[in-house]
Amino acid sequence: MQLGTVELGKIPRVILAINDDNLEEKLFKARELKIDLIEARIDLLKNLSKANIKRFLDTIGDFGFYAVATVRPVWEGGEFSRNEEERLNVIKEVAEHPVVAAIDIELRAEKIIKRVITYTKSLRKKVIVSFHDFEKTPSLDEILNIASRAKEIGGDIVKCAFKANSIQDVSNTACTMKSIDMPKIFMLMGDKGSISRVDGFFFGSLLTYTFFGESVAPGQIEAENLIKLLLKFYPDYRKEKLKTEKAI
Repeated sequence: MQLGTVELGKIPRVILAINDDNLEEKLFKARELKIDLIEARIDLLKNLSKANIKRFLDTIGDFGFYAVATVRPVWEGGEFSRNEEERLNVIKEVAEHPVVAAIDIELRAEKIIKRVITYTKSLRKKVIVSFHDFEKTPSLDEILNIASRAKEIGGDIVKCAFKANSIQDVSNTACTMKSIDMPKIFMLMGDKGSISRVDGFFFGSLLTYTFFGESVAPGQIEAENLIKLLLKFYPDYRKEKLKTEKAI
């Protein structure tokens, strides 16, 4: 599977979550570190006018990146506080931008999820169906049910982010996610779950999320430290990044 020009599944891929704070500085650094994709956190922008959203996405494109766009509502850990119809309109506008390779929509967004999926796929772009639990890790049956529902509703990728309250939560989730037969992204939040952001690829996860400055989710590993770990533990990732460096 590809998001923009980025092929997923062969080597670890890193996605950087950003808003419009110090945007160009972050994108310069992301390019230097060979970050693969940008998570465009539309809900975290200071101004949600059409002009500002376009400027934000244009700048991401100017630096050569494709983006996964997220308009996360307050009820699932984001900052978008308007009603769902307004959010749908923003998502549609964002999905049309050429740098946006995928839209992330919450499984629990029952009022708009089908319309988001239909519209995004009409643009020949991918849909990530996400589910977050900031308090606990669901049971194994619940995790399987989340993935099944995401696939049934038409998602291309299921993304699961759970709070790890024990190391057992991490190992149980990894083994369960490995058994799921659709493309997936998963991570365990909190200090106990941080390891999943490095070793999740062994269990089939396609992306790991990172940040500069202040994290947007508990347990994320800062970009430079994360990439050092990936270079250490994934020879194919190291080989690919070194090859890119020589080409430049």
